[in-house]
Amino acid sequence: MLKTVRLNLFIAISAVFTLSASAQEIQLSSLQRNIDIFSGVLEEALDFAEAKGLFGLSLGGIDSTYLVGQGVVLEVRTPLANSRNRMNLASLNTAMQSLQLRGNPFESIALSQSTSAQSSPPRMALNAESVESSSYYSDMMEKIANIDYSLIVNNAIQQASESARSLRSLGSVDDSDYEQLRADIETLRTDMQENMQDLRQVESQLRDSAAVAVSGTNIEAEINSKLEALMSKIEPLREQAIAKARELKQRSEAAEQAYSQQWQQDVIDFESKLYQAMCDYGSTLRELPVQESVSVILTGLGEQAEDQRRTDKIHVFSKADLLLCQSGDITVAALQQRSSQYSY
Repeated sequence: MLKTVRLNLFIAISAVFTLSASAQEIQLSSLQRNIDIFSGVLEEALDFAEAKGLFGLSLGGIDSTYLVGQGVVLEVRTPLANSRNRMNLASLNTAMQSLQLRGNPFESIALSQSTSAQSSPPRMALNAESVESSSYYSDMMEKIANIDYSLIVNNAIQQASESARSLRSLGSVDDSDYEQLRADIETLRTDMQENMQDLRQVESQLRDSAAVAVSGTNIEAEINSKLEALMSKIEPLREQAIAKARELKQRSEAAEQAYSQQWQQDVIDFESKLYQAMCDYGSTLRELPVQESVSVILTGLGEQAEDQRRTDKIHVFSKADLLLCQSGDITVAALQQRSSQYSY
């Protein structure tokens, strides 16, 4: 008899737990449908349908999670996160340019050693003619070294190219303007390469003449004339390259600053739209217990830490405040003040 009572009691308890588990499962299922509907409404209110990227793919979206006893967690992906990537790329280019401006010490040493070696005349008989030829050779090699701006111009051209890429990534120039900038920079590069090639030929001619101890007014006049002609072309190219690099760097820095300011304002505007949408539609989360909350994670929009690590921005709304805002008992501004906000 006692065994029968115990068996019946066990069956009854099991039935209660089964019904409870089934009811909880039904409740969670209903809540999930409610959250899915709310997420769709929120996406529409935030205009995510209009934000299309490559191949028409949406740049925005919302993923939802429910934590029992805590509330809903909405992970919001916005086009603003992609815009921040452009800004970070431009900042990286600026940082790389700053490193280039410091120069390459190993390259400077190599250039110094090369110039020193070139300035040393080849061995020849120590007579009066040889001494005169050696002095002329040294003077001319030093002159060539002083007008060899290839390192300076190459650095300027590379900086100009990176600034042009930053301008395009920030949307400050369109494809047509960018291609024109590239063409101008490439023209400078080609012209300098051609002139440097001519300078190397003059240098080779000078070295050959010194090697066989050839000197005289005619050969010296010819080499001097070639150097003067080259200098009249190379010097303006150097100035143009430096001026172009400086101009594009200033434009890039100004564009980056303007882009950053506009991006920050866009984030403020987006958050205002979010608060308005939460006030208008937050109460539609009918299945969510009133003591729980809605946490919205704006991926990639958090304030950057000192280590420049990208963070997310989080807004936490209580269900009770959402109901108060929807009923008009508190304003959207009050909802914003009552919510918790932080970057993580």
